[in-house]
Formats: sequence, C-alpha cells, structure tokens
Amino acid sequence: MHHTGTPRLIAILLTAGLFLSTMAAGTSSGWCQEWGRRVDTVVSPDIPWEIFGDELGYDNRTQQYRAKGNVIITKGAQSLYADEAFYDQRTGIAEVWGNVRLRSGGDTFTGDHAVFNLQTQTGSITNGVLFLKQNHVYISGKHMEKVGPDTYLIHEARLTTCDGPDPAWFITGSKVKVTVEGYGTVEGASFRVKDLPVLYLPYMIFPAKTKRQTGLLPPRIGYSSLNGADIEIPFFWAISDQADATFYQRYLSQRGYMQGVEFNYILDPRSKGTFLADVLSDDESPKNMTDSDSLDVSPLPRTNETRYWLRGRADQALPAGMMAKADLDYVSDQDYLREFDDGPIGFDARPDLADDWGRPLDDRYAALRRSAVRLARDGSSYSLQGGTAYYQRPENLAADRTAQPLGDLYFNMLPRKYFDFPMFTALGSDYTYVWRDAGDTGHRLSLAPEARFPFFPGRYLEFEPSVRYIYNARWVERESTGENDRNSNQAYELAAELSTNLDRIYPIDWMGARKLKHKIRPSFAYRYRSLKEEKQAVPWFEDIMRERPANVFEVSLENFLDARLEDEKGAVSYRQWATFDLTQGYDIGEARHPDDPYDERPFTPLEADLVLRPLPRVDLRGNAQWDHYDKEIVSTTVSLDMALDRRNGLRDYYRLDYVYRRDGQQDLNFLVDVNLFYGLWAGTSLERNIEEKENISSRYWVGYRSQCWATSLFLENTDADSRVGIMIELFGLGEIGAHSSWTRVEDNRD
Repeated sequence: MHHTGTPRLIAILLTAGLFLSTMAAGTSSGWCQEWGRRVDTVVSPDIPWEIFGDELGYDNRTQQYRAKGNVIITKGAQSLYADEAFYDQRTGIAEVWGNVRLRSGGDTFTGDHAVFNLQTQTGSITNGVLFLKQNHVYISGKHMEKVGPDTYLIHEARLTTCDGPDPAWFITGSKVKVTVEGYGTVEGASFRVKDLPVLYLPYMIFPAKTKRQTGLLPPRIGYSSLNGADIEIPFFWAISDQADATFYQRYLSQRGYMQGVEFNYILDPRSKGTFLADVLSDDESPKNMTDSDSLDVSPLPRTNETRYWLRGRADQALPAGMMAKADLDYVSDQDYLREFDDGPIGFDARPDLADDWGRPLDDRYAALRRSAVRLARDGSSYSLQGGTAYYQRPENLAADRTAQPLGDLYFNMLPRKYFDFPMFTALGSDYTYVWRDAGDTGHRLSLAPEARFPFFPGRYLEFEPSVRYIYNARWVERESTGENDRNSNQAYELAAELSTNLDRIYPIDWMGARKLKHKIRPSFAYRYRSLKEEKQAVPWFEDIMRERPANVFEVSLENFLDARLEDEKGAVSYRQWATFDLTQGYDIGEARHPDDPYDERPFTPLEADLVLRPLPRVDLRGNAQWDHYDKEIVSTTVSLDMALDRRNGLRDYYRLDYVYRRDGQQDLNFLVDVNLFYGLWAGTSLERNIEEKENISSRYWVGYRSQCWATSLFLENTDADSRVGIMIELFGLGEIGAHSSWTRVEDNRD
C-alpha cells in the first residue's frame, strides 16, 4: 500500500481556514468593547466554538471582532493561538498575527501572520512552519497561499524530518503547488546536506494523498556483478478500497528490460489474495556455459530468452461452508530464482507469503515447485477436501517422470462416540489420480476405519486401546506395455497406550510470572501392524504409501512448563515457557527376525525435542536422535529466533538454523543484527553448506543512525553474484542509494 505524509500539510492548512469560516456562519452580536479576561461563545448552527482572550470586543456598527493577548480559538482537539485576532463579518476576512500556532491532533502549524477570506476559502500565511507528528516532518515556507478550496502554493519552501534550527538534511523548492487528494509539483527542487547541494531536479511531481492513491513510488538503484547496473521504478495503482496493483519497470544493463506486477485484493477477512509476476527478455540467451559465474548459478544449460516467475496465494470463502485455497508457483527455468532473488518482489523480499498465509514458497533451490487448488468443508464431525496439484521441474526435462496428483479427494470422520458405550469410531479415506508426462499413470484408493476404546482403570491412569483396518488399492496403466495392472494390500493395526498426568504448581516471582506449573506425562504405547498377505505390494509413485509390518513398543516422557503472568494492573495471562519430550522405541519384530542376524538393532534411536519460549520474542527449538549401537547422533536440528529490546526503542536480532543428518546433510544459517553505541549498528548473515565446505551466501553490514537519517554500508556474496553498496534512509521519506537483496529485519526506530 502506498502512503505519503505530505498531504497532512493540506489538511492542517484547510483546517485553519475552516476554523474562522464557522465563526462567520452565525455570531452572537451582543458584545461592546470590554476589558479583562472574558469568554465569548461563538455559536454556529452546526459547530460550537469558544474564543478566549485578555481583551475581547465587538463593534456593532462595523460588525468586526477583535481579540488581544493570549488569544485562543478552540474546538475539541483543535486550537488556534495568536497574540491578536481580527474578523470582519461583512467581508469574511479573518486575520491573526503574532506567534500564530494551530494545533490539530498531534500536528502543529506556526507562523507570524495569516489572512483568510472565509467566503472564498483563500488566504495567505507568512513564515509558516508545519510539524506532522506521525512522520516527524517539518515543512516551512516564507509565503504560503491558499489559492482554492483544496490547492496551495508555497514559496521558498523547505522540508525535513530533522529537529532543530540547523537540520542535517533538507529539500528546498522555489515554488511548490499542492492539491489535496491530487498531486504536487516542485520547481527547482534541491536536496541538501547541511548547506551543500547534493541533487537538483528542475521539476518534480509527487502524490499528495491522505489516502491510499495511485502514484509513483521511490525508485530503486543498484549494481551487481551478474546483472550490471540496475534501476527500478515502481508505479502504484489504487484500483479500489479492496484491491491495488503495483507495476515495476526494471532495467538491467547486462540482461535487458524486466517488467513486474503485484496484485492484492481483499473481499472479507476470509477471502483475499496476493499474486505476483515478472517477465524478462534476457539479452544473455542462450546461457554462456563457458562463464564461471553462470555455471555457479547452476551447471545446467538454458536456451530460453523469455524468462518469468509467477507466484501467489489466495483464500476464498464459498457458499455452503466451503473454503477454497490456491497456491501458484511456476518459473521459466532453474536459474531464474537464483539470479533475481533481490528487489521489492524478488524471492528474498516476500517472507509475508509465509507469515500472512501460512503457506511459504518452496526454497529457491528446490527441485520441484508446487501449484495447487484445494476445496474444503469442515464440519463438527468430519472433514471433506478435494483438489489438484502440479509439481513443476524447472530444468524442463525431455522426459519428465514427476508424479502429478492431478485429482485427489479426502474424507475423514473425526472420532465420534455412539450412545453411552465407551467406543469412538473414525474413518480416514482418500482417492488420488496420478498422471505423468512420462511413466506409469493411474488411480489410488485408501480406506482406514478405526475404533478406540478409552477408559480409566484408576484415578490417575488412562488406557486407550484401538484397532484399525487399512486397505490400499491401485489401478495402474503401464507405460512400457500399455496394459492395466491392479494391485492392493491390506493391513490390520492394533495399538494401545497407557498414560498418566502429574503436575505441581510452584509460586515464583520472575519475569512477571507469579506461578509456574510443571506437568509430566509419561506414556507407554504399543503398535502392531500385520499385512494380510505376506507378499507386499510395491507402491508405484510415492514411498509414503508403502505399508510395512510393525511390532513396536514405545516409551515417552513429556514435560510442560506453563507460566501464569500478572501485570501491574493485575491482568492475568498464560504462556507456555517450555516443553521437553523424550521418546524411546523398541522394535520387537527386529529383535525376533532381524534383517541381518549378525547386526540385531531392536532399539530405535532415542529422540529428544525441546522448545523454549520464555519471552514473547524468544523461540528456541531443538531436536536430536541418538543411535545406541553406533554411539553417534543420527540427526540434529536447532533453530533460534530472538529479538531483544534495548533502550530508546532499539532492538537486536538473532537467528540461527542448524541441520545435521548422518547421511551427509549439514547446513548452517544465521543472522545477527545488533545496535552498538552512539547510533552505530552492525550485522552479518551466513548460509553455509558445511558438508561441502562452501558458503551459499554471506552478508555483512554496518550502519549509523541519527535522529532523522541513517546510512549503511553492505557487502553480499552469493554462489552466483557479488553486490556492494551504500544505503541512505531519510526518516519519513524512504531510502535512496544502492540496494541488495538484504534488508534489515525490522526498523528499530519508533
């Protein structure tokens, strides 16, 4: 959405004219010349005003009002102050002078002298200064004219967000013309640092909107070794209150002309969508397979000249309680997301697709990209879903054998109790039609009815046995022979779980918590699955559909720490500070019939899960599995997301992700962004493949923040590109300079 603080000047100036115009509408004329501190209530048929002054008077013959000394004209949150005020009821001319000050909400307008014609809604202000609190913007002019109901001229204007009489930067213009809910023009615009002119534009157009409106957005300029000079000019189109679009015109000196669009709409809280697309006519086609930088992107060839990326998310509420969800992710080639990951609509710029929709895009290095449409209806006792999905392989293989679930249907009945008998029944079922460009195609059907029998053998014990029948059937059309083949398998599954809950509450006084509840849930579970036929049907498109025999006993210990928080006013809230789970399994089938009689391994890896959330902005998670026989860790994952508040509204950020798999995967990603001292901050981030001993990307930055501006220097290296640049941010106006794909996690300035 596009916003600007400039039109607040218009709103305040217009308010100044309307203050006294309402006075002319209907004034009680019973005053003669009197002295002393008196109050005169000026009553309009619509709006009442109050006038205060050390000296107040009214001349019946000339129909003129005059007030002197500490003059205040006020209504609600709006107040006009001056040393002296004069109003001629016959001509409609009002004049105030001497320390003129107008307050409207948190905004303040000051000046030496102001004259308004309240009948034509025109006037002028001398040596005026406007302070807009929301954006912390000061706008001043030697002579300001109100030339129409919504149009203003400002002569010898100056704009800045810096406090004090000697601002670090400001923008000047010989003449500024602004129309409310329209556009503004600046003649002779000059950007200055102190008194040094840095940038000059003979003529500049800018939107002057108090609402989200159509207009140009600030341009983006950058440079990279892969794409060369990079300039992008966005244009925002406010289609309606429920929809908008932003168009991106981008030129890359080494690649060509790229166009992009972002479209957003919202119909109601449950129906909304975001779709993005960009298209490039690449001058570098086909791909130069002798260039090391191009090969660093990927070792695969590329011949297409037209390159693009389409992506988006949408939710839509439908009649009869139905809900539709759509995901779009389609790219022209395997290199695109790695070459063009920066920019306002680049891959790294859209984490909100995950935050807002809960459905993130696949990683830019993913072998497949998923697009799907799903319809769902959830009742109190069932869930019905149907949809279609397409998995794109960006390298465009000549014979693509990727399984495409073009049609699927799921129907699940939630556990339901019948009469007073202690039995709950449930049903899981699904159907899928799978197609391939090259390979076997066909259908799959799965049914899994289940019955559970929970009861409490003692005061502190819960015992729940269950039984489930699983049926899988597949109808396959073989590519090699063209014949239809049908196979199926059936399985019976018995399970039982015995558990108890133990808890204790501790009184504490730490981090706002008054009580801490520790809950322990030990459980013992057994699961037995047997195939009806010894010969197992081999799945033909997804390994996850394989049903295997099972005879496993499992012990688990779950720990929960829940805090009861109370603030200074006594308001109570609850937060789960931590969970810690230990799980150990024993495979009876492996103990009786090991695959390798010389290597019997019935104990499954010991698994530990930890989640720590002691503060609202601290989230630490870890998982590890230990192999008893090889005496080593099978896998480990650790993630940390932490934001620590500092004084003066500053905040430090720490992020860490570590993944280890015994089969060879070992990755490390981290980000650190800290505030140092005297307005300095610094940070670094890294994505590293430890197993391959190579960095996927590394970034470093250092910056300085003042009251009204900030600057940062950054360096970025990826496996395909290198970028270096400087970024300057003028608080209240935006950023200028070179940009990379990195942006700060969050603006630390309130």
